[in-house]
Amino acid sequence: MPTCDIPKQAPYNILIVGAGLGGLATAIALRKKGHNVHVLEGAPALGEVGAGIQIPPNSTRLLEAWGLKDALMKKIVWPKAINMRRYDTGAVIGITPLDPTMQKAYGYPYWLIHRADYQQILCDAAIAEGAKVTFGAYVLDCDQDNVTVTLANGEVLSADLIIGADGIKSRVREFAVMPEEIVEPRTTTNCAYRATVPGELMRADPELKKLIEEPYSNCWIGYRRHIMAYPIREGQLYNLVMSHPGAAAVGKWNEPGNLDEMKAHYAGWDPILDKVLDKVKACLKWKLADLPVLSRWVSRSGKVVLIGDAAHAMVPYLAQGAAQAIEDAATLAECISRTRSTDDFGAVLRVFQLIRKPRCEKIQKGSMENGDIWHMPDGPEQVARDADMKITMDLLAAEAAGIPTEKLAKTGKSNPNRWSDEEFQPWLFGHDAVAHANAQLDLLLKL
Repeated sequence: MPTCDIPKQAPYNILIVGAGLGGLATAIALRKKGHNVHVLEGAPALGEVGAGIQIPPNSTRLLEAWGLKDALMKKIVWPKAINMRRYDTGAVIGITPLDPTMQKAYGYPYWLIHRADYQQILCDAAIAEGAKVTFGAYVLDCDQDNVTVTLANGEVLSADLIIGADGIKSRVREFAVMPEEIVEPRTTTNCAYRATVPGELMRADPELKKLIEEPYSNCWIGYRRHIMAYPIREGQLYNLVMSHPGAAAVGKWNEPGNLDEMKAHYAGWDPILDKVLDKVKACLKWKLADLPVLSRWVSRSGKVVLIGDAAHAMVPYLAQGAAQAIEDAATLAECISRTRSTDDFGAVLRVFQLIRKPRCEKIQKGSMENGDIWHMPDGPEQVARDADMKITMDLLAAEAAGIPTEKLAKTGKSNPNRWSDEEFQPWLFGHDAVAHANAQLDLLLKL
């Protein structure tokens, strides 16, 4: 049975365009507030698009609150740490402890999961909560004044509110939120390959066995390239995401990649990676891109709002794209719960924008900058970066040796491993989207 907070106002009829992670999370959050939710997805069904994805504490906090922990625990890997490695030797140059460090620091864990499993769990939960999810419902147009969408089959659907969760090439953004502007994704010079290797192939090689059996994320970083790799599906697959210079279509996630080209990009890298890449039988690639900072996420009518990649698409170098969409979902549900009628939507949605926009744009900017940090050429700057990344490793070594670390813990120096930076990490992972939303709503709705 659905579990809902009974809204103070009559339930609204809400259309969500897009059944990605953000759209489905929003459906769950809104159903728990008692609203009527219909999710429209252009694809004919959920598919195996994507591979591994990271779920940081700022997401697990919300997922657990929505009652999804048990379902997720059947599919996740619980990593011990993220190891930053030198590209050619594999030497660890930086570390971000995860388990149990994240739970101790922020109350919630850091998980790894297959994107398809994550999306299916969210879809099942949305439907269980009472949301309607329709596949093969491609949205051609969105009318912000009449609050309608027109589907490819000619059907017109109306609602009290429309939420655009339709990705970096959002049609909702194009037709309803920013119709006067052409918003093009900002492409980077890099693409990414993604691939998986079956766990049994990894275990058959004594050198590779530890990569699949030891729960660590490993990130090899080098000039203009990196490889992020970790086990997923309880060790059934080894996930690889490989950033490299190249071209591909923006917003297309399943373009076939060339295996020989893929291997050539990482020639001369850590020999263990040669062995892993030799076991890759197929790969896909996509163009890495983000969005320019948008002037608004809310339509002039106040009846259409953007979330997730439609509002703030970001490159994956902080592993926060999905996490920010999950935060959007929780925040938007809290904002809508403060309304008494549809007449309040404009004001409340603008508060949603005020709450979310600065945080998302900081992470968006930080993600792009993180790529520059990872992709330095060898030289003095790279040597200084690696030395600064060792801050956390030195602290862990001191702790293991029984040396008091109180005086060492606050260095005042920024860690180029942003996941371990003493100021940025708490701000990123310790964020409570619901508590922050309600505190800001209490403040801003009084102004």
